[in-house]
Amino acid sequence: MTHEPVDPFLENIPAYALGALDADESRLLEAHLQSCASCQAELASYRRVGERLLLAIPPQPPPAALRKRLQARLPGVQKAARPRFSWTLGQFGLGQLGLTAAVALLLVMNLLSFFQIRSLQSQQAELAHQIETNQTALAMLTYPDTQTVSLQGTGVIGTLLLEKERNVALLTVWHMPELPADQTYQIWLIDPQGGRTSGGIFTPESELPYTSVSVYSTGSLADYVGLGVTVEPAGGSSQPTGERIFKVDF
Repeated sequence: MTHEPVDPFLENIPAYALGALDADESRLLEAHLQSCASCQAELASYRRVGERLLLAIPPQPPPAALRKRLQARLPGVQKAARPRFSWTLGQFGLGQLGLTAAVALLLVMNLLSFFQIRSLQSQQAELAHQIETNQTALAMLTYPDTQTVSLQGTGVIGTLLLEKERNVALLTVWHMPELPADQTYQIWLIDPQGGRTSGGIFTPESELPYTSVSVYSTGSLADYVGLGVTVEPAGGSSQPTGERIFKVDF
């Protein structure tokens, strides 16, 4: 089984599009957007929706009486001192003002509903992924050749289910510390010569006490003798650069 690495910045894009992201997270996301085409496309899709909703509000012409008063105050008509405009509720009419406020409120509600739907879709995708991972674990436990290996690390509890013939590995870790937004955990497959190959990145499940993740491998797991996890910058690294959390020998 394989899995695609997850971009941790995607969940901040809706809030960023609405201007609701705090300054530190905004700076991190803006730096990430300079080099990530997929996140740029995601941000553009949110902005296009907002622009279409804004354009849906029809322009409202001013009342005829107000138009005449404004025309009378133009420099070519009245050569006195520059007139001062006085805008009052009576000039527009309470009905017109109420209609404008209702349209603006409807626009905001539509935007909020759109982002809530996107958030629910994201939660459903996470739930589907968790169900799939649990089913994989149950299936692996029925394989007679599945290895169950305990983790080696200070304060880390977990197991690795490994089935080399089917090229499937599932890592389950309990109570992994949460990381800042600019960091992630990265899996490294270790070959007999000590070389490291990325096995994917992951972040702890905030709603669950444990984290289960499939190990991503382009080659055969039989070619490796161990596995390690380190802390790396968001998006992952080409080689280990951060602190090693634990190691597993096959």
